[in-house]
Amino acid sequence: MLDLLNLPGVRPVDLQSSQGVITITAEVIEATPPACPECSKPLYRHGHRRIEFADTPQQMQPVRLVIDRPRYRCESCGKTMTLDLPFLDERRRATQRLVSAIRERCLGMTFRGLAEQTGLAVNTIKNIAQDLIEELEATVRYETPVIMGIDELNLAGGYRCIITNLATNSVFDMLEERTKAHMKPFFRDLPDRERVEWVCTDMWRPFKDSYGPYLPNARLVIDKFHVVRMASDALEDERKKHQSALERNERLKVKKSIRWLTLKRPSSLSPQEQEALTLVRTGIPLLAEAYDFKEAFYAIYDEPDKANATRAFEAWENSLPEGRFPKFHALARTVHNNYEDIFAYWDAPVRLTNAYTEGLNGLVKVANRMGRGYSYEIIRAKTLYAKHARKVGSLLRHTPAAEFPTSGAQNQVEYGPHIPTLVELSDSGELG
Repeated sequence: MLDLLNLPGVRPVDLQSSQGVITITAEVIEATPPACPECSKPLYRHGHRRIEFADTPQQMQPVRLVIDRPRYRCESCGKTMTLDLPFLDERRRATQRLVSAIRERCLGMTFRGLAEQTGLAVNTIKNIAQDLIEELEATVRYETPVIMGIDELNLAGGYRCIITNLATNSVFDMLEERTKAHMKPFFRDLPDRERVEWVCTDMWRPFKDSYGPYLPNARLVIDKFHVVRMASDALEDERKKHQSALERNERLKVKKSIRWLTLKRPSSLSPQEQEALTLVRTGIPLLAEAYDFKEAFYAIYDEPDKANATRAFEAWENSLPEGRFPKFHALARTVHNNYEDIFAYWDAPVRLTNAYTEGLNGLVKVANRMGRGYSYEIIRAKTLYAKHARKVGSLLRHTPAAEFPTSGAQNQVEYGPHIPTLVELSDSGELG
């Protein structure tokens, strides 16, 4: 019979296909009986034991490998043993090549999909993946970012802390919780922590309190999008006030049409939307005024340098009418309370934002949509160790597009999985 197995020490003697599973029966090619491991005396044949293991799929069907495994007994000391077959993974009831193939794919496919392809139980796939994750945790190290992003992610039933390398738009690490108890030990034990020169995050105080004592050279830039979002929220507060005073039919129309209209920047408005905004200015002038305050605040970030930006903010704040638009006044106070860290945006070597980190929310949607009960640990591993995204991330710094200045000599190292590539993989279902 044609050798369909190509495994050392065995040859196939039968092949059957039933219910979508290929079963290959093989016999052991026996050689001289081994010596007793206890007394070194010759062993003699003492029956056999039929075993069944999973092997790599063939013809897109799971394969079961059935082998009559010889048993031996020592006439001198009575010890019995079974012939060792080195190509088997005894613990997983599978061939080693199948286990290797699963390790290659388990962070880029769903466990259920792999189970259907191989015929192994989902729990076995999970256990193989867990072994791989433990090895990766012990061996994979990403370069400590010079420009670091810190953000939160609502993932697998809780808020997690996501650490990114903003120079390469890569994921650096993920912490199970965003509490000081979790974050402080991470930054305390961070290798090469003196390399970090810039940190971009939001205004949530525990972030700064956690990294501040341990990153001696890091300067904070408060993320632009978290700041301007407050202006959008202030506008939304005004829209809702005006909407609540309208008749029900008018209120529904405003909710559907004006909300998205007023949240857009003028440059993004279509001709029809520009006409609609003109009608808003005529029909709801106070809402149009709030829209202009929102836009004037956004325009601060369009300024080319810090001096112009600070003057633009001062002019914006002075233009706010007393006793009106309380959320815009609250925004002005927030800027003053975080003045240095907000305007550090113009001191950084490049314009820093956590925009790419926000893209990871797509991974969350994928994880929730699949509903396969993935734990935080599994989703973290699928994110941190996705093979193709890691490869892309490690190449980016070695291209002419490297515009982020860094300190020290650069070696061939990994920077973490590339966030846009992770998002592409999740959208295509390849990061299941």
